[in-house]
Amino acid sequence: MTGLLSFILSVPAVLIFLLALFFAVEVGGALLPARKRKAATHRNGRIAVIIPAHNEGLSLAPTLQDVKRQINKDDRIIVVADNCTDNTAAVVIEEGAECLSRTNNEFRGKGYALQFALDELKNDPPDVVVFIDADCRLREGTIETIAAEAETSLRPVQALYLMQAAKGDGPQRRVAEFAWTLINEVRMSGLYNLFDTTRLTGAGMALPWKLAANLSVGTGEIVEDLSLSLDLTREGVAPIFVREAVVLSEFPSNDDAAAKQRARWEHGSMRLAQRNLVGLFLDGIKRGDLRLIAMAFDLSIPPLTVFAAIIIAGGIGSLIALLFGIALPFSFMALSGVLFVGAVSVSWFFFGRDILPASSVQNIAGYMVSKRKVYEDEARQSTKTWTRTERASDRPASSSPKND
Repeated sequence: MTGLLSFILSVPAVLIFLLALFFAVEVGGALLPARKRKAATHRNGRIAVIIPAHNEGLSLAPTLQDVKRQINKDDRIIVVADNCTDNTAAVVIEEGAECLSRTNNEFRGKGYALQFALDELKNDPPDVVVFIDADCRLREGTIETIAAEAETSLRPVQALYLMQAAKGDGPQRRVAEFAWTLINEVRMSGLYNLFDTTRLTGAGMALPWKLAANLSVGTGEIVEDLSLSLDLTREGVAPIFVREAVVLSEFPSNDDAAAKQRARWEHGSMRLAQRNLVGLFLDGIKRGDLRLIAMAFDLSIPPLTVFAAIIIAGGIGSLIALLFGIALPFSFMALSGVLFVGAVSVSWFFFGRDILPASSVQNIAGYMVSKRKVYEDEARQSTKTWTRTERASDRPASSSPKND
């Protein structure tokens, strides 16, 4: 009986250990030299930059100015003014971009806006389509870099997309900034360096028209970028990660808005994992495709605070089992804890010290407690229908992105 109980308790412990191991592998992969790509120093074709915008009159102009500085005269900037009730369209026209107005109160959300622009482009297709969010700032050369890579490789391309704490925000926002860096820079770098695939993150994406023309993103999916990542990897055109191209945005300063934004990302990702995880693993094994298997493992890793809570809870449970002479689950949970803490520490040392100085590490516990809002009823309910996030950039925008 003890042997059977040990086996039953060890199964979840082993699964947690495997996730912690893959998490550590991704972090380790980020320290390796960047995967070599085809030389793509410049592009030859035309691009169209699509920017979905819902009531972005206050934040849109700096984004458009960044884009205009990085494109050629034959390229297009298309802003979809999606169900807008403010001056978004007027700002677009004033900045010299094309404006597509869309009004549909039943089908609302970013995916529908993107599909609207893609359908319009079929009348005059570009060579490459670039997707940028309306509140983003672009480091110099970002559009040229990702567009050239997409044109050369004929694969989807993702720039490094970072969320930053706004000037004057409290220390917990700095913890959030580090957590975002760990996910979008560290883990995505490791995933790409080791397995030649990565996730799409919505802003800073470039696709050759051959792929973009066949997209179907008007589905109402909350995490349409992550869903698109899985679809394209299944089709054999896994995304490329270009870390030197950088897109920046700011977290909402309002705590409730930040919680709802995180809730959409985290709940949406976990729901997508529930629907796709088994099929993704089976497809990868059946095809012998390591990229699919790696994406399945990556998708399996829960949000960091949830992962930490699972390891702590599992550790306590396995410790109780140890008191009754069942040792194997505790061994796996102890190893999981070491891998998790070690991977986070390595990430902080190599990628996060400028964001989160050692003197601020003590705020991690407060950040983890504050994340309870993401899983409270109000935040969960906000993930069921699309709602616009109240942005830090709803304040008058600064003239240039932070470069720290």
